Formats: sequence, C-alpha cells, structure tokens
Amino acid sequence: MITKLDDPSMYGYIKDTGHALRNALAERATFCDPFVELMTTHDFKRVYFVGSGTSYNASIYISTLMQRYARVEASAAFPTRFDERDVATSGAYGPEQVLVVGVSQSGTSVSTIDVMRRAHEAGFYALALTDVMDSPVTESADSAIRLLTGKEEVHVETRGYQVSLFEGYLLAIAAGHALGTIDDAGYAQRLADAERLAEGYDGFVAQADAWYDAHAEELMAITRGFVCTYGINACTAEEAELKLNETYHKPVRGYELEEMIHGPHYALDENNYTFFVAPDGPGIERVPSFLAWYEENRVTEHVFVITNGDHAGEFGERSICFEGQIAPELTPLVMVIPLQIMACRNCINAGIDTRYRPANRTSFAHLR
Repeated sequence: MITKLDDPSMYGYIKDTGHALRNALAERATFCDPFVELMTTHDFKRVYFVGSGTSYNASIYISTLMQRYARVEASAAFPTRFDERDVATSGAYGPEQVLVVGVSQSGTSVSTIDVMRRAHEAGFYALALTDVMDSPVTESADSAIRLLTGKEEVHVETRGYQVSLFEGYLLAIAAGHALGTIDDAGYAQRLADAERLAEGYDGFVAQADAWYDAHAEELMAITRGFVCTYGINACTAEEAELKLNETYHKPVRGYELEEMIHGPHYALDENNYTFFVAPDGPGIERVPSFLAWYEENRVTEHVFVITNGDHAGEFGERSICFEGQIAPELTPLVMVIPLQIMACRNCINAGIDTRYRPANRTSFAHLR
C-alpha cells in the first residue's frame, strides 16, 4: 500500500521508490489480471502507448517490452503526434485490432484525455493506465487499469516514473506468459528478476547518494550536458533530459550513443558534461572508444559513466558501477537513479524548492 509520505519532497519520493516497487510487485494482480484478460480476449496486433513528459518516457520502455515479450507491434507516441486517421487509413489492421493505452499518472493530462476520446471514436480500444481510477482520462476510455504510483505532491515525478517502468515490465511479461510467448520457466525467472531488483532498490539509491557525495561540487557546476546511451535505456536519456532541465534549469540533451558523434559532438567544449549510461551487456564494448576520443581530443574532463556488472574502476574515478545482479531489461530502473539524485540534490544545495512552480506560473497541460 502506498501511504502519504512524512517527507513529501523530491528526495523523499526517490527514497520511497523501493517501497513503492515492492508494493507494486505484491499487488500485481490488481493490474496484471485485467490486462491479461484484455490481451487474451482481443486480437490486438498493434498497441500504442501514449503519454506526455514522464509518461511518454515510460511509454518508450513499455512499448519495447510489449514487442519483446508479448510479440505485438508496439510503439510510444506523444498525444499530439498520435493521429487516428493515419492508423485508420493504413490498411494494416482493423480498428478492433488496435489498442491505444493512455498513460497518465494523475489522469488529468489534457492531451492524453483527448487521445482516449479520439481513439474510442475511431473504433480502437482505448485503455487508460492511471493511478486515479475516477479521473477524467477514464471517462472516454473503454476501460482503465490502475497504475500503482501513488499521488506525488511534487510535480517533478520520480517515484511515479520508476513505478510506471516496473508496472510496464510486469504487464509485458504477464501478457507474454498468457499469450504463450514466454514459457512457465521464463516467466518465473523474470518475476524473480523483478523481485531481486525491488528488494535491492534501496541499496542502489544509497550507492547513487554516495556517488553524488563524491562529486557534488563538480556536479553542481554543470552548465550544459549530454546523456548518451543505447538499447533499452533510450528512456533513461529522455527522462534524464527532462528531469535535469525542469529542476536545475540547465540545458541537458539525451542522445543515442552513436548519434552523439553525428554532428552534436561539434558543440562540445571544456564546459560540457557528458554522462554515458552504459549498462552491462551488448553495446558497452563501444564505450571505451568514446572515452578515448574525449581524452585524445582533450574535449572536457567532465565525463561520467553509469554502469553495472564487472566494470568497477574500469571507466575512471567519476564513474559509478552498481553492485548486485540486475537483469538487462530492468537496468533502466537503476541507471536513472544517479541522474534523479543529481537533479534533486543539486536543487537542494542551490536552494531550489522543487515542490513549487515558479511564482505566478500556472499549468494548462492538466485539468485543474
């Protein structure tokens, strides 16, 4: 059960995430059972996950897992870029074969609410994934499934992002198991991976805190930066860009690792910070060549590597290598933690209170 925090700050929600993940795992029948029923009683061939901000970043991850585990064509889209007319005229699928999932933690996102209405009117199945089951996003949807994020009093969502990833992982493997694309042993293993991550999550936060302590002065001095990664951690670069921009107000851009050298590297100078999100597995073999390029060209000293596995000390003193076994598909839940901690603790040190919007600044992205 998600309860009201004694410390409803950005830091408090980061610290509470482990508890929230363990709660989601224990209560997974709440959301997995209705999703499995939906997937097994319909012949969905195409799934769109639609959301804004953090919900969009989570949708990138969830759609990848849906393709991987449930073997349906899936993708993420911003609400304003989802055009039901394009889907309807593509000829590839009938309306009854299209599932549109609107992801909105609060259930009040204006553009996501509009997508549910448009998807329903086009004859697609509209599913709301939200923490608030009587919220506006559910009113035009065909059905709704609970997103066990709990309400965050801070508009800069951290716990909600992580729970959205975790719940998406559990939904994808449950659907794959029910559809026969994951066998019993494979499903049990992936559940065990999720349990291990949830149980060890508090330790990962402690490791990220220690990393920040060691580099706080340098991290506070950031003026602009890149977050570069590969594979399933595409969502991590997007979420880091969002969080660092909206909290500490410094321009940070997320990139796929290879894309960073196709033009953007010309913008690098000694004041630039680069964070390589390099989870253990395929892709990590490219990182040393990037680090060597930085050193040979004397671009900047502010180069940080976030990794895991047997890479402790391999990427320099600014790196963090998470201890403990992490399934490759679950690394996005861990790789983002140092960047969340940086965004949060930089603001604390600078006296920026992330609980409040700037004075006289309202939001029209959500219904009030």
